[in-house]
This record gives sequence, structure tokens and C-alpha cells, in this order.
Amino acid sequence: MRIDNSDTDPEYGQWSHHPLESVLADQEEADPPSVREIWPNWTEGVPAKLRRKLHSPYFTSGRVTHKPCERHVSLELEWNRPHELRSLNKQRLPGNYGNEWRGVYRVFAPDTVIRRCCGDDPTGTLYIGRAGSDRGWSILRTRIGAIAQRGHHIFENANDVIKRKFPWDSLAVQWAYTNGKQFNYKGEPIPEAPMAESWLLACYRDSYGELPPWNEKI
Repeated sequence: MRIDNSDTDPEYGQWSHHPLESVLADQEEADPPSVREIWPNWTEGVPAKLRRKLHSPYFTSGRVTHKPCERHVSLELEWNRPHELRSLNKQRLPGNYGNEWRGVYRVFAPDTVIRRCCGDDPTGTLYIGRAGSDRGWSILRTRIGAIAQRGHHIFENANDVIKRKFPWDSLAVQWAYTNGKQFNYKGEPIPEAPMAESWLLACYRDSYGELPPWNEKI
């Protein structure tokens, strides 16, 4: 085997030597590793990062036709520290600022494992909700404030058995802001809070075969 160490292009019929590392690097650049979905199991804790593969349908915009394709969408949540409902006051609520209007929250029983249909939930989650819309009437501060004042619908509609099992003054709440920008397959901006709520609920259901107790509707 002949090895060409010159800087000129090899002539036809000659062998050229390429280090394995450079070949693998070129291959990775031409064909990057596939992006994997991130869909945690709630037994590992409250999810902070999720990623899903979404399918874009065939559609036409103006004179341009777009073929179906796949794309990965990621969601990262930075959860606030938990607050006990009995000690939650106005100073501890989310701020009345634009970057704190939108988000997701969960009501839970601290240090409690809840037995579910297909496993035990170590996070003690009872309800997952969201707040914030382009209409501006529903913001995270008002939702969390309603929970602190027992005016949230989950307390009004909750089953009496669950109320006795998990009394209001034994519960806590935590939230995460959703200020990132998400776009649909047409490139149009969409609110991130509804997507975050939907993904968290779907991830919880995939973990335990059912939704959190107060998210179930009869």
C-alpha cells in the first residue's frame, strides 16, 4: 500500500492515507448524531427538561408548498422553591411583571408518596396547572394567589375524600416561568405555558397510567 504524504491531490490509481480520527470527524459533521427525545419518568422527580419529536403536516403558505417533516422541540423549566400554602403571602407570590405572568405550577403534598395506578409518585403531586395568556386576564400571580386564599377551583371541586386525606394546610405549591419562545410548524409564535402544562400532564400519565388526582375529570 502506497501512502501519499504530499499536499497535492493524489493521482488516479494511488492510495492516500487519512487518519481514522479525521474520517470519523468528517462523517459526524456530514451525518450528525440523531437528537433523542427526553421524556422523564416522574418516579425520578419533577421533570425540568423535556424534548419531543413533532411531525409537521403538508401545507401551503402563499405560493410555497411545505412537505411533511419531523422536528424536535425542547422545553426547559426552572422550578421555583416550594412554598407551603399556610405561609404563602403576597410578598412571596410571583411578581406582577411581564416576564412573570406566564408559567406552570403544581400543588403537592410535601414528603409524601402517593400510590398511583401504575406506580408510586414520590413527588406527591396532586394538581398541575398553568397561567398566562396573550389576553392578559390570567397571570401566574392571580392563580397562585387564589390557591393561597383557597379560591382556586381545585378546592371547590375536589372530592371530599381527597380533602380529608390532603387538607389545605398540609399542601405546598411551586411554579416555573415559561418565557421562552415556541413556534408551530408554520413558524407562528405560540404560547409556551399551555404546551408546558400539556407535556407535563402527558408525561405524568405515561409514568403512572393516569393523571394527578385533581386533574382527573369525571
